[in-house]
Amino acid sequence: METETIALLRTDIAGLRKDVTAIRQDIGVLETKADSLENWRVRYLAQEDQVIGRLFAKVDELVAGLGDVRADLSGIRGERDAERRMSMMLVSLLSAACGGLAASLLHG
Repeated sequence: METETIALLRTDIAGLRKDVTAIRQDIGVLETKADSLENWRVRYLAQEDQVIGRLFAKVDELVAGLGDVRADLSGIRGERDAERRMSMMLVSLLSAACGGLAASLLHG
């Protein structure tokens, strides 16, 4: 009877060893998958940072471009004002010259 019990114990121990080996293999597979997921997460975060950096760079370019457009519009508005002032000066000079000529003709 003792030999049967010992044989059963040996069989149980062999089964346990087999189970432990299978568990160790499963742990190895899970560790590999965890490493793979961690590498993917790191790559994803790096790509996310790059995309955000590019987005902010484009926004900065857009803001700078809008600033240039605003400056151009202000310059154009200023040029129009200068043109109007020049036109008014020319009209005033011509008006004065015509008025002076008319006055000299009428009084003269």
